[in-house]
Amino acid sequence: MNTATFHSKNAKIYSSHISKTSLIYGPTRIGEKSIIDSSVIIGYPIRSKTKDIMSKEERGSNLDIQYDEISEGSILGKSNHIRPFTIIYEKVELFDSVETGTNVVIREHSEIGSGSIIGSGTIVDGGVTIGKNARIQSNNFIPPKIKIGDNVFLGPGVRFANDTYPVSSRLTGTDVKNGVIIGIAAVILPGIVIGEKSVIAAGSLVTKSVPKNAVMMGAPARQVMFRDEYDRKKTNYE
Repeated sequence: MNTATFHSKNAKIYSSHISKTSLIYGPTRIGEKSIIDSSVIIGYPIRSKTKDIMSKEERGSNLDIQYDEISEGSILGKSNHIRPFTIIYEKVELFDSVETGTNVVIREHSEIGSGSIIGSGTIVDGGVTIGKNARIQSNNFIPPKIKIGDNVFLGPGVRFANDTYPVSSRLTGTDVKNGVIIGIAAVILPGIVIGEKSVIAAGSLVTKSVPKNAVMMGAPARQVMFRDEYDRKKTNYE
């Protein structure tokens, strides 16, 4: 278990619920009533900056101080709960009442809306926007240029792709509209719009854009019903 601590003098911390074994770099802001658990890192510098440190090979310089000097920090709103072994890079913004599970990575230029939950083992790999009250279950991979709307549910192990011809220099995003449900282990290919309140069944391979209120299933995914029928079946099942 990590016993180290480093809380930047430049950070603005308005909560008293901060573990002594957390690392907080740069001008990070943490709002009232937030809980920062043990072994959490906030404001971790981006890769280009850490490589620059490696190239200098300065001796006798404390690494935490170096990270603190180069980090631009992150912004966390009120009543966030950041659980152990979460790493939040610099240039990230979490709004109020965001929660993470354990072993979550949120990379730079990502934004997560109020009330959203990011499950254990999930990687938000930078340049990602997640809306309000989203439920991102465990072990999801969300790469750059993915936009997830409000009230979206992602089951465990969903995978988004953002490169049509790997490995290319052109990345293509996907837009998941409000109220979408995506089942466990679905795979979403690049450049797709998933329409509002649509449903993607477990294990599906989505290769093209999905209409609003459609329920999709299979590999490749095809429409099998509309959302109102899905909701009726769900109600009867419950």
